[in-house]
Amino acid sequence: MRNIHLYLGVFFAPLLLFFTISGAWQTFGFHESSPDGSYKPPAIIKSLSAVHKDQRWVDSKKRPAPSAPFSYLVLLMAIGIVATTILGVVMAFKYTKPWLVWFWFVGGFIIPVFLIYIAYRS
Repeated sequence: MRNIHLYLGVFFAPLLLFFTISGAWQTFGFHESSPDGSYKPPAIIKSLSAVHKDQRWVDSKKRPAPSAPFSYLVLLMAIGIVATTILGVVMAFKYTKPWLVWFWFVGGFIIPVFLIYIAYRS
């Protein structure tokens, strides 16, 4: 179980880091120009965001079609991340006090839901 978790995690680590970092700057809109023109994202940010969102590299000269093989790799990554997450939770229950695992697991669910709820109510 640990070896599967280890190898899947290491294999998908580069993609996971890429999607995490590029998703973070997209969350704050750093990949888009501001409406008033005061901010223009660097070309590399725009291109990497296109890989994240559209599975293609876009630059000022070329706008190719999305890469189907890359899309399937991303699907495989998503399945791998789900599998390693489940394995990680199972191992946490196996090697740690169950009440601690439940505490953090429930907290990891409640806090994001609460933060979205606060934004919704505003």
